[in-house]
Amino acid sequence: MRSIFFICLLCALPVQGKTLIEQAYEAGILDIETALIYQVQGARDPDGLPAEYREAPVQPICGTPLILQALEAREQLSAAYGRRLGKLLARPGAEHEQVTAEGHFRIHYDLKGSKAVDPQDDDGNGVPDYVDVVARTLEEVWNLQVTELDFDRPPIDGGLGGGQEYDVYIAELGRGGAYGFTYPETGGNTSYSYLELDNNYTDPIYRQTKGIEALQVTVAHEFNHAIQFGYYQGSDGIWWQEATSTWMEEVAYPEVDDYLQYLPSFLLSPEKSLDSGNRFSSDFHIYGASIFAHFLGQKYDPILIRNIWEEFGRRTNARIENFDRVLDQEVKGGLEEAVSEFAVWNYFTGHRHREGYYHEGDKYPATRLRDVHIDPSAPKVAVEYTDQVDHLASTYLHLEPQLLTGGVTIDFSALRGQWNPQLILVSREETEVRPVGGLPIILPSWDQYQDVVLVLTVEDQTGLAFEYSASIEYDPDLIGGPLPTALHLGQNYPNPFQPEVHGQTIFPFALDAGSAATRLSIFAVDGRLVWRSKMLENLSPRTYVQPWNGTNQQGETVGSGIYYGVLEADGRRMMRSLAVTRGGE
Repeated sequence: MRSIFFICLLCALPVQGKTLIEQAYEAGILDIETALIYQVQGARDPDGLPAEYREAPVQPICGTPLILQALEAREQLSAAYGRRLGKLLARPGAEHEQVTAEGHFRIHYDLKGSKAVDPQDDDGNGVPDYVDVVARTLEEVWNLQVTELDFDRPPIDGGLGGGQEYDVYIAELGRGGAYGFTYPETGGNTSYSYLELDNNYTDPIYRQTKGIEALQVTVAHEFNHAIQFGYYQGSDGIWWQEATSTWMEEVAYPEVDDYLQYLPSFLLSPEKSLDSGNRFSSDFHIYGASIFAHFLGQKYDPILIRNIWEEFGRRTNARIENFDRVLDQEVKGGLEEAVSEFAVWNYFTGHRHREGYYHEGDKYPATRLRDVHIDPSAPKVAVEYTDQVDHLASTYLHLEPQLLTGGVTIDFSALRGQWNPQLILVSREETEVRPVGGLPIILPSWDQYQDVVLVLTVEDQTGLAFEYSASIEYDPDLIGGPLPTALHLGQNYPNPFQPEVHGQTIFPFALDAGSAATRLSIFAVDGRLVWRSKMLENLSPRTYVQPWNGTNQQGETVGSGIYYGVLEADGRRMMRSLAVTRGGE
């Protein structure tokens, strides 16, 4: 029994990532029951902890996973532990209450003491303005999640809070480092619950998102937990509980973007399993996993998130195989195919973002790549790379051809696991995602690309540390055809060029040597600069094309006449004349 909770508490964190309570438990100073009680108390009432275990929270998180893990421990620990925990999690008292206009919620609050809300009442309705805002936000979230998205309403508690409405308590949470809590109150697979929210969201801990915006995303997040507990409340689904609720924040309030603070924990550790992570402050992976819900909703259909919760309810567990059953109805290849596509989407984040992937992918941190360095002085000497990837996770081996003429041969092997290798080939004009049909991968003329990325995804649903080996061999003679023998600027086509009809004209050009600074300019017959392309850097020897749409530097369409196209490549120049014709001129 002790080993089970040891894993639950510490989850293989480094010493510097553990709380003082966790360190004391590991050292044998605290027993498991006291450690769990102290963890809950530290989040709900830090002043109640012994002084030696108090510490300032680093970043606010949802407190619900902490509650779920402590509650699940009751079945294996003593009756005394259960009584202590029950007292700690009892519904808080409050002097005042207010039922929301639509009648779905009963809000409990105080006007005095540490939990008090600001009594300001500008509209004179007898209710503090903050409580009015809480009420409106709760009903907005109910309308979205229950009415529009068709999730089941939360289970009814039988009037425990004074009526059949869902109960929400306003407290002081900032000192414990929580945005909010959702408390399931019964055992079994489902449960009714109540919510706890902060009384102002202005404490120093709320740095990323504060005030009304923090309230909004917290209500969206915690109310989604209340809905989840009507499907399934087991702690084996904590990662998906948090991923779904964090996703719901953005669905409800897309302008707030609070979820962005958690994405580095996921995208900077792509080798970690999709369903890994725990509640502790040093590991926000379960919140960062919200990116998978964004992927499912944007690539396929948001209804899949609800369908997965319904499957949890039918199966009374949160096993990863439930995802496969649901996705198999939408995605050919089920979870395996979805996770491999997910890996590709995750590459196109941050500065690598492209249209057609995440709506806000340019705001995300760029997924961490593993750079593979090629030594051009040692051609045909393979670079060996070995590492590990967990189940339902990926790694990215990144090569930059730069000006190295030739190609590469890439090989890959693994002793265990079901792997799906894919190539992402990025050029200035386009991006190609290429499935790997067989090994080794022979990529001639690789210098036509800015980046070559081998994406390796483990599609197994369980298992850790799947080891792989990759071999990359550079060959300067591996080219797809003969290289240009001279600098060349071809005749544009079409020529004559009529902008209103043709839209654009194309200038083909060839480089016989690498060029660090290349551009095409259009001049009038009097030598006046009409248009100039952006500087193209680090082009390798080959054939290229440069379009021109017939406009000048100010974006105005030029008149009929003879013009000159001038190619410049590292100080060398070539010129060709062209004709522009305009209708009516």
